[in-house]
Amino acid sequence: MMPISRRRALTLASFVIASPLLGAESGAEPAPLPGSATFDMASFTATFSGDADAAFAKALAAVAKAAADASKAGPVHIVLNLEKNASYRIKRPIAFRQLHGFELNGNGAQLIHTTRSGTFVISGCSHLTIRDLSIDYDPLPFTQGTIAAFDKAALEITVRIDPGYPDDAALLAAMAGGFFKVMDRHNRALKTGASDFLSPSHVARISDGLINVRLQWSANDRFPSQLPIAIGDVVAISNGGAHAVTVDSSVATSLIDLKLLASPGMGIIENGGEGSMMLQKVSVVPGPRPKGATTDRLISTNSDGSHFSAVARGPTIEDCSFANTSDDAVNVHGFYYYVVAKTAPRRFLLSPKWDIGLVAGDDIESCDHATFRSLGRGKVAQLTKRHAPELKAKIAQLWNNRSPTTEPDLVYDVTLQQDLPLKVGDAITSLTHAGSGATVLRCSFHACGRVLMKAPNAIVENCQFTFSTGVALQAGSDIGFWSESGFAENLVFRGNRFSHCVNGANELTGGSGTLGTIYVGMVQPESAKGFQDNFENRRVIIEGNHIDDSCIYAIFVSNADGLKIADNVIGQTFVRGNAFGAGEFFRIRPDSAIYVGHSRNVEISNNVAARGRIAANAVAIDPSCDKRTVHLANNRLA
Repeated sequence: MMPISRRRALTLASFVIASPLLGAESGAEPAPLPGSATFDMASFTATFSGDADAAFAKALAAVAKAAADASKAGPVHIVLNLEKNASYRIKRPIAFRQLHGFELNGNGAQLIHTTRSGTFVISGCSHLTIRDLSIDYDPLPFTQGTIAAFDKAALEITVRIDPGYPDDAALLAAMAGGFFKVMDRHNRALKTGASDFLSPSHVARISDGLINVRLQWSANDRFPSQLPIAIGDVVAISNGGAHAVTVDSSVATSLIDLKLLASPGMGIIENGGEGSMMLQKVSVVPGPRPKGATTDRLISTNSDGSHFSAVARGPTIEDCSFANTSDDAVNVHGFYYYVVAKTAPRRFLLSPKWDIGLVAGDDIESCDHATFRSLGRGKVAQLTKRHAPELKAKIAQLWNNRSPTTEPDLVYDVTLQQDLPLKVGDAITSLTHAGSGATVLRCSFHACGRVLMKAPNAIVENCQFTFSTGVALQAGSDIGFWSESGFAENLVFRGNRFSHCVNGANELTGGSGTLGTIYVGMVQPESAKGFQDNFENRRVIIEGNHIDDSCIYAIFVSNADGLKIADNVIGQTFVRGNAFGAGEFFRIRPDSAIYVGHSRNVEISNNVAARGRIAANAVAIDPSCDKRTVHLANNRLA
């Protein structure tokens, strides 16, 4: 994060209102300033009784005038205070654009969104703070219930919706391509052994409280680690939509004591810009039971809890709680840009996935398409963009078997300061816009997807993970499907506690390469099997963690150069009593709590692991490692 002194240098620049929306900005901790302007929401709601959107529009008009006056009179700190413990029902997003030094003080208020769209949009701002506020949705953007019946093929599923949960036509029509998860009400987590990747192709209402779900593939077309569905199973059904809090091209946004109780898409997403977001005491957790409900909510966000892409500086996340995010709890990454053609020495045409994250002046890392080794680092001297419909077919080939580009004919015409031996299909990624320095401290994660640290100089310390759907804590490149960079560099995972993680069935299949509660490695393309011939995860420390009741390896690391695994205490691993297909991807047969593959300069010491039905050794080293540089000391079974 930015130093506190920068956070206190609040200078209001400009204000733009996007439709009747709310706009604001501020530093994390107010400090004495030359001038200030404070507005109380009560004075606006009194005029527009019952119409929160109109009241916010009027409040923003007052803020806009104060901002305009500030441009003449000098810097001013503007605060909008919401009414203490008030509830505002809104239909439209609240937007903050190009603001510098504005604070929204929630005073314990609640925003209830009634249209399943975004709640906050923050764009081009610096030092904006939102504090002491909760966000919820009514109607909810997901539904849940129990399986009442299914056909022989387990493709057509009849679900009885829990009382109080929605089954309106608009919601059901949006479920195609989303998540269909079999849950455990007691743990409020994915049912152990359930597939974490069932997806509806069509959802329709049969009658009051009864819906039909047609799946894209059979729920009982099973691999060995997957349990069949059964009548009475509890399910949660959702799909990604609008994000509750969207931030782009901003710096030093602070969310403090924010409670995010539902979201139609991701909870918090930040795209591009300088970054340095601060999350303090933020809760992304399921809200209370809706009116008429007799069961607890099983979902908080319909997609990731938080997501940070192509920011210069990664987030600082402190003392936060995440629970029941439908996908990853945290994901920090850059992007890969694939070489379409080399047009001259130092000059390349690149295909981006999104039009974001690479600009002139960026430091870059290259990646060979066959081994995924670096082909050298450099700097972007020039970058221009153009649409090239004549290259559309060639571009499409580069994205085959990957999550497709959103820009099918856009190319970046890039000139590097020094030439690199890049060929068609190779990639580069920005080191400048990669979320460097992402930090997660003293946070809890329950029944979430992964915490993903693809950024350099990342730290995850003193956190707690329970009932994670898959890998709990992961680092390393995903050049295989999502095209999210990069490899780990100067990574620390320290002092964290894990219990009952890798709860779903998918990581235990023969096609999975992500094999640990803690996993550092890479996600390679579908065609690439086994350990890849590179050592790109550099300087990784995994120490002082406690890992209990893992359904798979406790720690699995590959493709590392400079690895320390020390002082970890590991309880039972492979707690389902079977490794199923785990390890087949690398042609290994699990028999240890810790596994290291294709790495060098490795130190593994003072780790204690429980003996189990699978784990007969504390540590196993793959033959692909450089054994001359692997040092083991005082690792033992308890």
